[in-house]
Amino acid sequence: MNEERASAERGRDVVIRIRRRRPAEEWRLGRLLSWSTAALFGDPLMILAPLFGVVVMMMWVFAVGAPARADVMLPLIALPPLDAFLDVGVIELADRAALEIWALRTVALALRLVVFGVLVALAVQRARDELPSLGAATHTLWRRARTFAFLELVSFAIFGVSLTLGADLASVRDDGAIGTALLFGVLILAGTFLAAADGLPAGQAFRRGNVWLLRRRVGHLALVLLYGFASNGLFRLAAAGEAVPRAFPLTLYAFVAALVTMWFLLAFARRYVLLYRPDRPALPG
Repeated sequence: MNEERASAERGRDVVIRIRRRRPAEEWRLGRLLSWSTAALFGDPLMILAPLFGVVVMMMWVFAVGAPARADVMLPLIALPPLDAFLDVGVIELADRAALEIWALRTVALALRLVVFGVLVALAVQRARDELPSLGAATHTLWRRARTFAFLELVSFAIFGVSLTLGADLASVRDDGAIGTALLFGVLILAGTFLAAADGLPAGQAFRRGNVWLLRRRVGHLALVLLYGFASNGLFRLAAAGEAVPRAFPLTLYAFVAALVTMWFLLAFARRYVLLYRPDRPALPG
């Protein structure tokens, strides 16, 4: 009896403490990818815009005589400078006069300016928790056209033209040096385009878009590597099997690759807005 009474008294003295776990910060990788998934599939415009971009770029590459291959179709909508490398490569697949090459490069640059400019403007809108608007995105493109054009020119000149000199277009996925250089380009250009869409001039956009070098480096590096693995994995799937892929499955793969690119662009944009915008307080590294 005494033992039961002592046990009851001890039971009354026991305090159960519930340790509440703090939710992960929104800029953590898992939260970013979860947010970008909801952002991509939560608004039809975020899906339709990259798919329409695929159609526009598909008409472009076929007009210049590019074959319907996985290494041509999948990077139709890609983060810079992968898109510039593709455009320069398909132009140089055929023997052309120098004047014609430079004219086609100018057309390619203008197309990328419009297509990717609209996508990056939409991504920044959504990352600010605004309702995505195609009208607002085109207005941003109009206001930031010179800055976007300069950044696209940098992408074409440094990564597109230089990496295609003496290189085969099909080797982009197999040549480790070229692949590494392109991922390095994504590292420095992804944030730069986002900062430009946020209203900063080219020089400030480059500095603000690469603040990740000073703090929170791992998340940015992880996003770039995941994007590389995802795009390369899709390419392997699309290129497997038949020597000459059928048009319908290859087009579906191109659409999926465009959505994957938009998914990562949203993640980059959200991370930029949360961590690196000029109006955000500096976080310790």
